[in-house]
Amino acid sequence: MPTVPLQYETLKSVLLYIEPNIRFRISLRMPSISSLEKRIPLKIEDLKFSFFDTKVNKFSYRVGLYLDYGSNEIPFNAYGSNASGGSYKDIDQYGFTIYPGLNDVLPGDVDLRRGELYISSNDTDRIEQNLVQVLRIYKMELAERLNQQYIDDDETRRIAVGPWDELIGASTRERAAKKSVEDIQLAIETTREDLMPFNNRRNNWTPPYTACIQLSVKSTKGYQFQRVLYNKYLYEAEKAMHTKLLGNRDKTIFVKNLKFDLDNQVLRFPEGTILKIENLEVSGWSSSHFECLTNIIDPSSFPIQQLKMTSSLSSPDFRHSIAREAKSLIINNDTNEIDSWTPILLNLINRRVCLMNENRRDPPNNYVDLIENWLERGRPVGTTFSMGLKNENTAKQCLDTLKQRENVLGSSEKQVQLRINASLTLTVFYVEQPEDSFPCDSESKYRLRLKVVRNRSE
Repeated sequence: MPTVPLQYETLKSVLLYIEPNIRFRISLRMPSISSLEKRIPLKIEDLKFSFFDTKVNKFSYRVGLYLDYGSNEIPFNAYGSNASGGSYKDIDQYGFTIYPGLNDVLPGDVDLRRGELYISSNDTDRIEQNLVQVLRIYKMELAERLNQQYIDDDETRRIAVGPWDELIGASTRERAAKKSVEDIQLAIETTREDLMPFNNRRNNWTPPYTACIQLSVKSTKGYQFQRVLYNKYLYEAEKAMHTKLLGNRDKTIFVKNLKFDLDNQVLRFPEGTILKIENLEVSGWSSSHFECLTNIIDPSSFPIQQLKMTSSLSSPDFRHSIAREAKSLIINNDTNEIDSWTPILLNLINRRVCLMNENRRDPPNNYVDLIENWLERGRPVGTTFSMGLKNENTAKQCLDTLKQRENVLGSSEKQVQLRINASLTLTVFYVEQPEDSFPCDSESKYRLRLKVVRNRSE
């Protein structure tokens, strides 16, 4: 039966409802419809940018540096790096790690740095000397374990550029003493691997591998790989990858859940691409981070429906309008802190707030001070705060204290209703493992809830 190609208008309708990752594959494999695919609105359920990869729904995309040793034996570290998708660091002609473009911000990029990033040097004589010292100690330990006489060879007889580092020597001997013979042999192998770039430079040798940029695509069906020669730096390859997937589109990309699992670096983002989002998740961001984000988010996305952010008392930052105006704010707070979150909660104007965890404050915060503030100043109808608690007794103590107030309208074992004014009532109650829209993936077993409602007479 002959195959009938889709007509133009039909193809447009079909592309609109095809899963984004399938659309990407079709566009890449069929250049004839690539321009059409770019003109069709793109809708993504989950989009996540992290240090290691980019995830679109259930697919992940990663670029890395793959070292192809051909038929030669692959060194241990290179094998592990290749198996994980390739190194995320660039190298020079000898194999030294380099950091090109680390502080370069290209058009379209999102600059999430907290300042100029430090570029360390890994090709100095001192570093080589330290590696030779480590190698010598491991070889001496191995000879002793095997009841053999240790003799310096060309690897360890190399002329020192300075005195041995006693701290490195002591720590290496301590580690070596705890290792098995097999682990010591592996440590010798990996140290030799670390010394290879120095040998290549000294002798002007070409490394025994072909460097490639590898694109790894992971889906529910497994992995797919594509490799090209290492003819551009990794930050340029990442920029090209994001542009292929998300760039050069006529329409705004609709994203339901946008997550950034990265900080203090430059996100290589396609120039001109705009996202319209519903929910946002970030970690440890400041106002400057949020401000950078406004360059790629469509203004109609604000206020954000739900913002989830990892934060701590030592560095809370809810000043930016994205955080202050989010309809629902979820705070994944540090459980190891010892101070109260009440001063911060008092200043939040979000309609819905969830503080996920109880920290190590002693005694635990029962939030009576927060409740008294609400009773005195009032809050808009519908305002709902939820705070995680580890123990039920903390919630009971809170309710017992509130039940002694004169403005109690009603109460039960796990709930108390308090009059705010003639129009508003504050309901305070606690639940175990809630099943509503607030997340329940934290360590806290209970949640104390505050909710402002209209009086029934209203």
